Amino acid sequence: MAIFTSDDKQPNGLGQKPGAATIIAQGTKIKGEIDTDCHLHIDGEIEGSIRSKSTVMIGKSGFVNGEVYANKLIVSGKLKGLTESESVEIASLGRFEGVITSTELVIEKKGVFIGESKIKGQAAPKNAPSKSL
Repeated sequence: MAIFTSDDKQPNGLGQKPGAATIIAQGTKIKGEIDTDCHLHIDGEIEGSIRSKSTVMIGKSGFVNGEVYANKLIVSGKLKGLTESESVEIASLGRFEGVITSTELVIEKKGVFIGESKIKGQAAPKNAPSKSL
């Protein structure tokens, strides 16, 4: 973080300008697609598809019904749908219902996950060969 230097990288190392974030405030409802390069914080409601090259944070009052594609997803509120992210965290009292495809999954105590989890990049297991008569 650059307070007294010219280094303009954020602590997450993504090289964005300090403060580069989009906030969906509580009481805001969006239906459609969001495509962003910066951090996205959701305290409102979104129905649709979200794509971010950075972190998507669903706050305690946030609700997403749809798809989330992000580098990192943090769920403190509710998500119903699917995600394909490098890292997924379900925080305490966060709730995720659906399909998670990621390389890293963390569920904190009192976090809820109902659904299916897949390892990103791993091929589906092959069926066992059937016996011939």
